[in-house]
Amino acid sequence: MKDQIVRGLLVLVLVGLPGCVGQGAYEQTRKDLQSTKSDLDRLRGQNEALNKQVIGLKESNAKLKEELDKANAQLASLKEEAGKERQAADNKVKDLDRQVKELTKAKKDLAQELEVQKQRYEDSLKTIKRQAKELKEREKSALIEPPTPQPKPAPPPADTMRPPEAPSPAPSVAPPSLPAMSDVSSNQEGREPANLVDINKATHADLTLALGLAKEDSDKVVKNRPYKTIEELITKAGIAKVTVDKIREKVTASP
Repeated sequence: MKDQIVRGLLVLVLVGLPGCVGQGAYEQTRKDLQSTKSDLDRLRGQNEALNKQVIGLKESNAKLKEELDKANAQLASLKEEAGKERQAADNKVKDLDRQVKELTKAKKDLAQELEVQKQRYEDSLKTIKRQAKELKEREKSALIEPPTPQPKPAPPPADTMRPPEAPSPAPSVAPPSLPAMSDVSSNQEGREPANLVDINKATHADLTLALGLAKEDSDKVVKNRPYKTIEELITKAGIAKVTVDKIREKVTASP
């Protein structure tokens, strides 16, 4: 490009020299000048295009840098949120572990308390059965033992002012008559021992503690009342015959 410019200047100098250059050289110089001008315009256009490209690249670079800064900021925010979530998850896991330990301890305490209550229940049941047996034996002995005759009161002392009288023969005292066996048996049938459980009036506690029934059987007994006979515990309440046979001597059915 510089060579062409120099060439154009030389052409101008040569043109200025009068009579030194011919017509052919002038035309050649003119063509070279026009070619140089065209090349200069083309180079200017290319320069402007390059400048525009440089400006576009700078703008693109600025946008990319801005987007990169935004991406870095988002990445930092995501890292911070991830750290918070991880910390919250760790705290939640620790809290769950603590709750599991507390529940395990509570379960163990409840199991121990259940064993204690079960042992107390068994002891109470044994005591009730023993007392019921003693009461039954006492009632049987009271029904069989004959009544004790009451001694007659002593006669009043004789008046010292009256003369003594001849002693009269003592009247014969008849021995007390024992009740007939039929009367004793009728009294035993008509009298209900105090320790019998009335299946029409007993509570759940009475059925469970005094008779040793399971909770399910106690619920059946209470739900299907009233009963006319003890056998209806089998036919009406659905209690097993083996269970009814065990409690038959301990229960009664009031009208």
